[in-house]
Amino acid sequence: MTTWYLAYCRPREEGRASLHLRNQGIDSYCPMVEVEKLSRGQRQRRMEPLFPSYLFINVDLDRVPPQRLNATRGLRHIVRFGANWTQIPSSVIYSLMRNEDSDEQRALLSGMPQYGDKVLINDGIFAGLEALYQEPDGDTRSFLLLELLHNSVRHSVDNRAFARM
Repeated sequence: MTTWYLAYCRPREEGRASLHLRNQGIDSYCPMVEVEKLSRGQRQRRMEPLFPSYLFINVDLDRVPPQRLNATRGLRHIVRFGANWTQIPSSVIYSLMRNEDSDEQRALLSGMPQYGDKVLINDGIFAGLEALYQEPDGDTRSFLLLELLHNSVRHSVDNRAFARM
């Protein structure tokens, strides 16, 4: 009887491990989520694993020896606690599949600040000041709300010049 197990992969090789498992006739699942991050000062959207370096595999360990799985390219080993392999309930896997790319997960994993988040300006004339993130201003800049001399000032700042607190 097949059961879902947790496997630990080599860094950023979840896709490779999944491909080699599929070639062996073994089902695997790596939940992905689309995140928006800053890269070289520009906003970029990309798909990333929800659990980096982990993969769920659906296999019958009586039919397929764990040593064969551990030798699969991209995999390091099947996770276990003591002598027991880590079994994952099917309901958890199906719940992950159903809710894989939700807005809440995207916001949680995104490195980008959201409206109203506090940011610290670390470059330029306003270096060292705290501000509130407002909205993007194109691909490389964002609007921040600064408190200067008891007045709120909206200012456009390069995305590389501030960091989320």
